[in-house]
This record gives sequence, structure tokens and C-alpha cells, in this order.
Amino acid sequence: MKTAKTRIMTIDLEPDLGSRECKSMIEVIPKLLNFFDDQKIRATFFTVTSLLEKYESQITEIAKKHEIASHSHTHHALNPVNARWEMEKSREVLKEHGINVYGFRAPMFVTTKDHLKLVKETGYTYDASFARYLPTRYRNLTLPGKPFVKEGIQEFPTPNFVYPLVNSGMPYLKLFHPISRSFPKPYLFYLHPWEFLKKTDLTGNALLTHNCGQKAWTIFERYIERCGGKWLGCRAWMENEMRSKAD
Repeated sequence: MKTAKTRIMTIDLEPDLGSRECKSMIEVIPKLLNFFDDQKIRATFFTVTSLLEKYESQITEIAKKHEIASHSHTHHALNPVNARWEMEKSREVLKEHGINVYGFRAPMFVTTKDHLKLVKETGYTYDASFARYLPTRYRNLTLPGKPFVKEGIQEFPTPNFVYPLVNSGMPYLKLFHPISRSFPKPYLFYLHPWEFLKKTDLTGNALLTHNCGQKAWTIFERYIERCGGKWLGCRAWMENEMRSKAD
């Protein structure tokens, strides 16, 4: 009997594009959670923890069914000066709200040279900050396309854009629609809740706001239908792998 494909669903829970506010927390998250319930999807929400100041009840509600991980405290790009503080502060804030945190994803996939060392030293057990991406500022061209362990940290690389394939993220599905219907189905997917807001609610790069709103919902729902299989969060995937090896 063939086992259904298991994939990883991740959400970057952050302020809306071009804004310090998070309208998507109110207008998108409830619908997204209902959709996940209907499709039996469990996910990891990489959360910018400064959002807890205003949206504590919404985030703790998400934590009842899904994993909450760190997406830094402020969503500023990491650099040698702020990286350790961003990792420690976000983990501290989540603990204060009774949320155990195991994973980290760097804002915009920008990392420092000692990134994994910092991730380990600040108490995380896994990371999802490296992206395979061309054209690139990330320069991870030889990065494996599947989960791997390095420096004692489980890494979930994001298989974005490496010629000739484009896959993984909601931004690409929207930008290249309808051609994106033929894109490969990656082991890991990521999205931003603000992508489901109306374009008039967003400011910023026109490429990122292309096909937002209801069009984004349609693209996403059809993508999930095409993928089939089972969706898990990062930590649940790790636990699943451990059970499989034990068997």
C-alpha cells in the first residue's frame, strides 16, 4: 500500500507588507485556520513575537492546534549586531506567554555567517532560515533541497528558485500564475497571511502584491488540492521521522 506524501506547511506570521500593522491577523487568520481544519492541515507559524503585544489571544488560539516558532522579535533583517538579541528576545517572549518554542526562521531568509551557531546557543533545536534562491543575495546554491542536520541543528531549507525550477512559496504561485500550476510540489511550503488581503490594503513591491486577495485564496486552495497527501508542521515532521526510524 502506497503511503500518502507528507509535506511541511509553514506560515510567516508578521506585520502586513509595507505596514507596521497586522490587518491580516483579523481578516485572514480565522479563515486560514478554518481551511486548515477542513483540510486536516497542521502547520508551523513562524511568528514575529512583537505581535503578541496586540494579538496575544489570536496567537495563543493558533497555538492550540498548530506549532508556534520564532520569526524574530521585530522582523528586522539579522546582522552581526542584532541576531543574538532577536533570537533570545523572541524565545523569551514566547516562553512568557506559555508557548514552548523549538524552531527559528530568519526574517527575509537573511542570515549571518555564524547563524546555526547562534540558533543552537540560544536554545532552538531546528532552523528554517536557509533558502535556495537565484537570482540571490542568499548564495546558498549548493544547499540540499531536503531537510538535513548541520552543527547539531535540524535545518529545513526553503527550496525557492533554482533554475530551471520555481517552487515552494505562495509569492511564486501568485506571481507566475497560471504557469505555476505546473510547478513541482516541494516538501515544504510557506506563505504570508497578508498575501490574502486585498491589493488596496497593501503597499510595497508590485510583484509581491500581484494576485493577492480572493485570487490568492483560489490559487492556494487549488494548490492544496493538487498536492494531496498530509501536511505537518516542522516539529511534528521531526517527531514523525523519529518514529519511522524507531520502527
